[in-house]
Amino acid sequence: MWSIEIGGFPFFQLYGFFIIYSFLGWLMESIFVSVSNGRWINRGFISGPFCPIYGTGAVLVIVLLAPFQHNRMGLFLGGIVVATVLEYLISFLLEKIFHATWWDYSNMPFNLRGRICLIRSLEWGVLTVIMIRVIQPPIQHFVEWIPQTLGEFLGVIILAYLILDTCITVMNIFQFKEKMARLGETRLALREKMENIKLFEARKDVLDYLESLPIAEVVGNIKVKIEECTGQLVNLKEEEQLRLDLLMSEFKEKLDRHERILRKSNITERRLMKAFPGLTFKKYNDEFRAFKKEILQKNKLDEKKGHRQ
Repeated sequence: MWSIEIGGFPFFQLYGFFIIYSFLGWLMESIFVSVSNGRWINRGFISGPFCPIYGTGAVLVIVLLAPFQHNRMGLFLGGIVVATVLEYLISFLLEKIFHATWWDYSNMPFNLRGRICLIRSLEWGVLTVIMIRVIQPPIQHFVEWIPQTLGEFLGVIILAYLILDTCITVMNIFQFKEKMARLGETRLALREKMENIKLFEARKDVLDYLESLPIAEVVGNIKVKIEECTGQLVNLKEEEQLRLDLLMSEFKEKLDRHERILRKSNITERRLMKAFPGLTFKKYNDEFRAFKKEILQKNKLDEKKGHRQ
């Protein structure tokens, strides 16, 4: 497998390029985002120090643009096309698989559905020229220098790690979606309970009004009838008060459950919210915003406590 050639490059070399550029891409993104936010942020889809999208893009550029390696304009335009198409496809697939938007260029000029934009594409073109003309030569020498046996051994270990890390991350994201769905169900249940409480309170006001009627002014049979109705209304009021108390108890239970879900998060969820500030869920975005706000506030409180200690 390692000796198979793709575009004139042995698979062993391409795999080495993939790993190195995945790490460099992760390092570049993490440093940029960390500097912008004033604190370290692990900018990656998976938990480890790799951004496979950069490794994939680098390998595609190396193979597809090999004929243009001495032509800067060819590299620039080719890099724009290759990287932009890849970015659009990755955004599309992530959206379809997880029903979430991981990055959004909607506020940028000349964007296409928020997945790609002209400015970012031009940056990919410049980065491609720098990569092929400056970064790739020493990396290629380094990969060629690695002993085949050692490289294959390390390659298998890293591949196993990437698969495991990806599976864990994907599983956590699907669990995250289920959590947002539970938040949505709880929110609807709370709304329903609130509406019922409002109805009971409105009915209670009617009963109170009827009981306040000036019965002393009513004479004869009408007086007797009103008194009978008043007695029934009092009993009905007590019955509905019990139901209202039960409703309030259920409401409190739903609210407690809602708060428990909001306050519970794992490392992957917190990391993804920091790494992708533009992350949104199509179906449960209201719940996600509430969850994110709660977690960020909790993190700030924890950081303040840490500084005090």
